[in-house]
Amino acid sequence: MKVITIRCLSDNFSYIVLNEKNNNACVVDPGEAEPIISTVIREKINLKYILNTHHHNDHVGGNLELKKQFNCNILGYINDKDNIPGIDIFIKDRELYQNDDFEFKTYHTPGHTVGHVIFHFHKCNFLFTGDTLFSLGCGRIFEGSYDQMFNSLNIIKNFSKDTMIYFGHEYTKNNYEFCLINDPKNNQLKS
Repeated sequence: MKVITIRCLSDNFSYIVLNEKNNNACVVDPGEAEPIISTVIREKINLKYILNTHHHNDHVGGNLELKKQFNCNILGYINDKDNIPGIDIFIKDRELYQNDDFEFKTYHTPGHTVGHVIFHFHKCNFLFTGDTLFSLGCGRIFEGSYDQMFNSLNIIKNFSKDTMIYFGHEYTKNNYEFCLINDPKNNQLKS
């Protein structure tokens, strides 16, 4: 398996998870369609699935256009089904989803939204955290509670240290500046 990172909108990341044996792929959180379409066509990828971590438009904005162009199935959390455009397959907390191309486990991680989930491709140890966890920070609380976000971050904390984490936005610089203000003597942070 291989992950292709695609920049979308102003600071979003979408990811194509590619099965290199047959060029079948899924895309995680397509905030917009065009950069995904360009990559799929250029790399001769067979886009089969769309995985949505949550319903915010900057994560689902490309769903319908991609589904129309590539006839792919859209997967999302069952309790978020009324909010995710084009959803076909409803997944549950801690459900193992598998087919001939992909295998991953879904974890419900409310806080940013009440229906937020993360996807762990356990065979290759890839974790797609959407807007629950970023580099040096976490997502804003829109619908959930701080307790929910704390519990969700603890779920992520329990993954092995060698887990490759793929997050939904590039906020590293701003998060670093915030962390430095609140922990100015942290030499690990400075390095």
